[in-house]
Amino acid sequence: MRKLFFILPLLFALLCPPALAYLFFAWQKHQVKERVKARILAGMDASELTELKFSAADAAVLLEWEEEHEFEYQGQMYDVVDVAIEGDSIRYRCYRDQAESRLKQEVKRLLANPLKSDPATADNTQRLIAFFQSLFCVEKPSLAMPLREKSSPRYFYTSPFGLPSGPPPVPPPEV
Repeated sequence: MRKLFFILPLLFALLCPPALAYLFFAWQKHQVKERVKARILAGMDASELTELKFSAADAAVLLEWEEEHEFEYQGQMYDVVDVAIEGDSIRYRCYRDQAESRLKQEVKRLLANPLKSDPATADNTQRLIAFFQSLFCVEKPSLAMPLREKSSPRYFYTSPFGLPSGPPPVPPPEV
C-alpha cells in the first residue's frame, strides 16, 4: 500500500503533460472544425473553394479521409462542400482548411516523435529506453527439470487401497 502511495503521483507526473497537451490540441481542433462548419452552412463565396478532380482509383489511394466530409491531401486538410461524379472521375469542391492543417502539423511535431527529431535529446532517449527495459525481465528463466534415473512402469492394476501393486496375476485368480 505504501508503494502505491509513491507510485501514483509519479505516474500522474509522467502521464499528465502529454495527456493535457493532447486534450488541448483536440479542443483547438474541435473549435476550428465548428468554425468551418458554420462558415460552410452559412454559404461560402466560390473564390474560397478549391476544386479537386480525381479518378475513382486515385481518390481511394491519394485521399486520407478523417471524417465523412473531411480528408487530407498532400499534407493539407480539405472540407468537402460538394461532390460530383462524372463518369469514372470524382470532382470535389472543397474548402482548404489551413488552420486545421497547421494545427495537425503542430500536433505531429510536438506529440508524434519529439525525441527522434531532436539530436540534443538522442542520448537521453537511449538512456530512457535502457532504463525502462531494465525494469522488465526479457529473458525467460530456464527451469532445469531433474532427470529420472529409472522409469517406473505404469500399471493399471491397483490394490484394494488404490496403490499400484504390480502387474495383474496371470492367470486371473478365481473367486
